[in-house]
Amino acid sequence: MIWCAMLKDRTRIERQLALSQQKLSAFETQLASEGVTGKAKGRNATWRHLNADYRQLKRRLLAVVAVEAREAAAVQRKAELAAAGQTSEV
Repeated sequence: MIWCAMLKDRTRIERQLALSQQKLSAFETQLASEGVTGKAKGRNATWRHLNADYRQLKRRLLAVVAVEAREAAAVQRKAELAAAGQTSEV
């Protein structure tokens, strides 16, 4: 059950991350056309908000990947233990 929920969560986060990246890139292009570059971007509240959303989604995706890896390792350990239990009984 948890595995299915994580896959849905991952696709949702990946979609949101792509949209967030598009918004951030579009706004950075707008700022560049206005002559705002480098550290001056950090002074723009909208850019900071879009950048924070993007970073937050990246961190969430990394957390989902870590949980997926942990779950896969647990499934593998269970399979190895089951296989070891069957060979010792024979």
